[in-house]
Amino acid sequence: MRSLSLVILLAVVVAASGHASAEPGAPRLTAPPLTRPALSLTGSCEPIDFDSVDIQWYAGRGVYLLTVSGIKPYTNMEVSLSHQGYQSRPAFWRTLVIGCVKNFLVMPIPSPYYMTMPLDQFVGSRGIEIVGASRSVRRTVPAQIASAIFSGREERGLVTHGPARL
Repeated sequence: MRSLSLVILLAVVVAASGHASAEPGAPRLTAPPLTRPALSLTGSCEPIDFDSVDIQWYAGRGVYLLTVSGIKPYTNMEVSLSHQGYQSRPAFWRTLVIGCVKNFLVMPIPSPYYMTMPLDQFVGSRGIEIVGASRSVRRTVPAQIASAIFSGREERGLVTHGPARL
């Protein structure tokens, strides 16, 4: 008896949906287009926003330190800095702020992030450019520091022709 009522209910639903789409003047309901999957089994990476960019001299190691901070949308999101590759030295070396979620489980609780890296690589002739999801910021470094960093990289054979991972 129970299975018979489920079959009847299914038949009514199918008949009603077929009848609604058969009418020529009836408005058709469509889902909004997906720009990216909200949940992915393999994970996804995308640029995220940042709040501040700071460059400070660290006397202990004798290098400038780049600090990028902001709020990530998910607690379990991993934030990294991805550097663009160049054939020759640019005026401002572009670095993207990327957030990655590794699996389909996301915790939609905003939390702060702080990324710090030494500026002994990936510095243009005038400085660096940090690019987020909605804005980019350029910071200059002293010319003698930028030229010393790049000339030391050429001598050691460390000129980068592709993106690097931290």
